[in-house]
Amino acid sequence: MAVSHERYASLNANDKSPGSTGNLLLTTMPHQLPVRLDEASQLDAWVERGNTLVVAAALDDTPLWALAGGARLVKDVGRLTRLKLEVADPKKEASESTGSSPDHAVPKSRTLDSTFGALFKPQVILIEPRGAHPLMEGVHSIRVESDLPASRWRATPMDQSGVLRVGQVAGANDAAIWIRRQGRGQVILFAVAGLFSNKDLGTGDNAKLLSNTVAWALGPGGAVIFDDAHQGAVSYYDAKAFFADPRLHRTIGWLVFLWFVFVLGIQRLRIHFNAWHPVDVTAFIGASAQFLASTLTPVAVGSRLLVNFFNSIRRRLGLREDGTPLWEWLSQQAAVSSGDLGELRRLHELTQAGRRVDLLRLQNLLSRLQGKIL
Repeated sequence: MAVSHERYASLNANDKSPGSTGNLLLTTMPHQLPVRLDEASQLDAWVERGNTLVVAAALDDTPLWALAGGARLVKDVGRLTRLKLEVADPKKEASESTGSSPDHAVPKSRTLDSTFGALFKPQVILIEPRGAHPLMEGVHSIRVESDLPASRWRATPMDQSGVLRVGQVAGANDAAIWIRRQGRGQVILFAVAGLFSNKDLGTGDNAKLLSNTVAWALGPGGAVIFDDAHQGAVSYYDAKAFFADPRLHRTIGWLVFLWFVFVLGIQRLRIHFNAWHPVDVTAFIGASAQFLASTLTPVAVGSRLLVNFFNSIRRRLGLREDGTPLWEWLSQQAAVSSGDLGELRRLHELTQAGRRVDLLRLQNLLSRLQGKIL
């Protein structure tokens, strides 16, 4: 046995198919993922080569899971099986759905009660053999429980091939199991989808029917393949199925709803304002000075000012910039007064002794001397 997570085109791929002939493919309809036109043609070629397609379709039964794809069920089943499906007795279906016969009038209240009662009451469907056939050997009754009522169907071939009716609804002449030859293979159509389900397989002779189907259709070296791909269990990424998934739509809807609740309810709306203000050059220098003043002592600042002053002179004279005072050179400069030179000596001695000096006075003196000699 094998489980197919690929579309029908993979049946004709030599590297994926179990064998060329003698295989049996079991699919349950309606499909969650519709069959494409190109893969339906691939399936026809696979059957005609000598394989068997078994279709369990929700025609005579209506499981709850089949409601989503019920609108396209008849068309899809007809395309895969090449059988034209029509309601067996429309007048009978209408009278059974209302709980009355065409010749007798029934009070409206009773009609509604019987209609809704029949609609929500599970229906038990019994299928019995219709003549002798290996498929029905040892099978006396097939039992399927339907969640909702369903119609009875008549199947006729779309081409010149014949169709064999091997099973019918118990107590009626409505066929429920059809076999149609297609090339060297065949198509088996069961009008009920739940006969091989976990709930119904152990009831009636359902298990015997499945065993007969496998024994009769399976060839030497063949494999039983369960079509899981068209029920959504695919091994490839299906973008169309992803974006069509209602769970994705609900998730996006909830995210948008919660975002609106956050923005309009919890999040308080505030006026946007620009808190950045540019700083002018004077304020920047002042801020830098305050930072340095909080880090350096006045004595260290005074010493550095003097060192920078003497180094600027030594740089001009091509001497080593080690901050050593040039008293003799300064005394020879006519632009330097004896009073300024004496004041500079006094402030230098204070800083060398580690005593505090008036930094503002020192800076003004150095600026005045630099303007005269540099």
